[in-house]
Amino acid sequence: MLDIFNLKGKVAIVTGGNGGLGLGIARGLANAGAAVAIVGRNQDKLDTAYENLKDIGPKILRVQADVSKEDDVRRMVKETVAALGRVDILFNNAAVSYGRPADKMTLDEWNMFIAINLTSVFLCSQAVYPEMLKVGGGKIINIGSIITQQMGHGKLIAYAAAKGGMDHMTQSLAVAWGPDNIQVNCVIPGLVDSEMMPCSGPNVQSKMIEVVVKRSPVRRYGIPDDFQGLSVFLASPSSSFITGSLIVADGGLSLAL
Repeated sequence: MLDIFNLKGKVAIVTGGNGGLGLGIARGLANAGAAVAIVGRNQDKLDTAYENLKDIGPKILRVQADVSKEDDVRRMVKETVAALGRVDILFNNAAVSYGRPADKMTLDEWNMFIAINLTSVFLCSQAVYPEMLKVGGGKIINIGSIITQQMGHGKLIAYAAAKGGMDHMTQSLAVAWGPDNIQVNCVIPGLVDSEMMPCSGPNVQSKMIEVVVKRSPVRRYGIPDDFQGLSVFLASPSSSFITGSLIVADGGLSLAL
């Protein structure tokens, strides 16, 4: 039975895999037997993540790239195939988020949010598509946000727009590439302890975290390793009949807000 969750012989790319949620995803895939290319802009963070992961799974590859840039994305895929032989799995996890009122936001800021949070999903998915065709199919998993679940935030206009676009891109790619045996799904996390939203340590926003934890049915915030199992499931043959799905993994938080 457990063979359907086995990723031995598979190669995964995790964008933003050098920290936070992406590092938890990469760890889960490596534990399940996949070779994993972790991708990020910051080389120091990549090196630290590599040290964290290097003894797990068959091979960990570091690829420095800005996934909002087409040339970087093409090189990222080329380097992965050259080093690991193929691409079976893509996690579009790279993202940026911070609060900015709409009336104060510049066009450059808007374009940056859309490029990193949305355009990168298109570029990376398009770039891995030919490689997935070569191996008979693949898995694309996009990492969305709870903000798209009938919620709003006055200072996250561009972030919400990008993540909402990701949700619908997920569904459209699932339809477009389903006949090629490529399943495309989206995981929608709630509050997860990461650099983007520190829930512990010196940068924690204590009052907000306390409110969220109190309202959450599970009475805690998420941690990156909470997403290991779900990531393996969506990357493995066990999810071959699931595509175009938006899977909320927020500890029930969206039900309580």
